[in-house]
Amino acid sequence: MKKTASAVVVLALAYGGWSGARAQSQSEITLLAVGPMRAATQKIVAGFQAKTGRTVKVTFGNGAETRRTVARGQGLDVSLIIAPFPGALSSGTIVLSSATPVTSILTAVGVPKGRPKPDISTPAAVKSALLAARRIGYEDPDFTVAGQGPWEALTTLGIADQVAGKSEVELGPGAQGLPPDTTRNSVKTATRLANGDIDIGMLMLSDMVPDKEKYDIVGVLPRSISTPVAVVGFISTRASDPAGARALLDYLAASEAQAIWKEAGFGPPER
Repeated sequence: MKKTASAVVVLALAYGGWSGARAQSQSEITLLAVGPMRAATQKIVAGFQAKTGRTVKVTFGNGAETRRTVARGQGLDVSLIIAPFPGALSSGTIVLSSATPVTSILTAVGVPKGRPKPDISTPAAVKSALLAARRIGYEDPDFTVAGQGPWEALTTLGIADQVAGKSEVELGPGAQGLPPDTTRNSVKTATRLANGDIDIGMLMLSDMVPDKEKYDIVGVLPRSISTPVAVVGFISTRASDPAGARALLDYLAASEAQAIWKEAGFGPPER
C-alpha cells in the first residue's frame, strides 16, 4: 500500500513538473516595437508564432517613446529600440550582451507625382537639388525619429540655415496635440508631397513605400550624409521566458525576416 501511495506521489510530482515546464515553455512573450514598423513587425511575428507555436503580444509606440520606455525600465521581454539610446543602455533593465541589430531606417527623397526627379547620387547633387527647390519638407527631429536622417543631411551639407526659410517642418507624427488652425507645421510632410505643396520631401523610406502611388520616390540619401538609423533588439533582465525571448529576437533578425523588412522599405541591420 505504501509503495502504491509513493508511486502515485512520484507520478503526480512528475506530471506537475512536466505541466509546469510545458506551461513555462508556452508562456506569452511580450514585444515592444515601433509604430511605423507595425505592418512588417506583425507579419514577422505571425511567422514566428506559426513556426514555434509560441504566443507573442506586441505593444507599439513611436520611436522616441519606445526609447524613453526602456530608459525608464519599462521595456518588455524583447524591446526594439531606434538608435541612439544611451538611457536604455544605462537603465539596468536590459541584457546588454543580448544586443541584436534587427534592421535599419533609411531616409529617402520623394517628389510630387510626375515631377522631374532630381539627381541625389552624390552629396553635391543632393545639395544642389535642395538649394534649387522652391520648398522642401521633412519632420522635426525634436519630435520624431523620422526627422533624424533629414536633419543630419542638412547639417552635414552645411545648408540648414540656407533652406530654413523654405522648409515645411512637420512637428512630429501627425503633429499630435497641435491645433491645425494655430500652425502650418501641423500638416504631414507626406500630405504636402502628395498635394504638390513642396518640391522635395525627405521621409523614412518605410513610410513612403505604402503610399508610393501618391508621389514618386527618387531614392535613398547617400550614406555619407544620412547614416541609416539602427534598430536594435534587447532582452529584458526580467524576461519571464528568456529562452523564448531569445528565440523571438533571433527570428526578428533572421534572413526570413530580413526579406520582409526589405520589402517594407527598411535597410539591413547596422552592426
